[in-house]
Amino acid sequence: MSWNPLSARPRWRELWSDPERAIRTLESFSQTEADGARDIRAAAERTADPWLKEHFLRHAADEQKHADLFRRRARELRQAHPEVTLGEQEKRFDLAQSRSQNDVNAHGFLLAGLMDDLGEVPYVAMLHVAEQKAEALFRTQVAATADDPETRAIFEEILKDELYHVSYTKTALDQWKKAGRGREVTDALQNARGKRFLSAWKRFGIRAAGNFGRLLLIVCYWTVLLPFALIARLGKPRAEWKAPLFTAPEKRLESQY
Repeated sequence: MSWNPLSARPRWRELWSDPERAIRTLESFSQTEADGARDIRAAAERTADPWLKEHFLRHAADEQKHADLFRRRARELRQAHPEVTLGEQEKRFDLAQSRSQNDVNAHGFLLAGLMDDLGEVPYVAMLHVAEQKAEALFRTQVAATADDPETRAIFEEILKDELYHVSYTKTALDQWKKAGRGREVTDALQNARGKRFLSAWKRFGIRAAGNFGRLLLIVCYWTVLLPFALIARLGKPRAEWKAPLFTAPEKRLESQY
């Protein structure tokens, strides 16, 4: 039996069934793709490799196309659901909030992702890891938007581009390995994946902090407080009536007469 993305991510199906959340998600995707296009275009201007420059430019064009597709679909949904504009300033939805803003953006690109900061090999490694994540994410969206053919078609088109992005970055990394830079490539990939793992761990900690605190209190109650309370209760002497050891003075005086 094939793996069904909806079984792993039912929250996405719920998101796309809510017009407000769907619109804000599309707008957030659009902004993220536009940011990626600018970053990769800047990298294309800095590389001295003609082959890599050509692929960077195509990649940047794809990201901008994705941004336009998401923005157009969000605009269509806004026209179909004008009520969503109400309270827009009060409830801001940003997909990037689900990630650690100190590390990566919503698409998985390192915020310090300019090739000048990272170097060519680490930059391409970062792109490769990010595009693998994006491919998995958009593949899930294809299944999650089964009830919305227009949005599903956008994700299907974008998924084809993501497969190309994964392929060309892998080719570049493989070429560097063959050129004797295997250790550099390996370190760059490990570093890119390590930053993503650290970012994911931070996000998990933030989300789980409240639930973990409540769970810890429950565990402490049942394993520490409750047993000691029962022991203390069992060891406490019961209050019983006992006959007085002496007779009251008034009774002694009466008995003398």
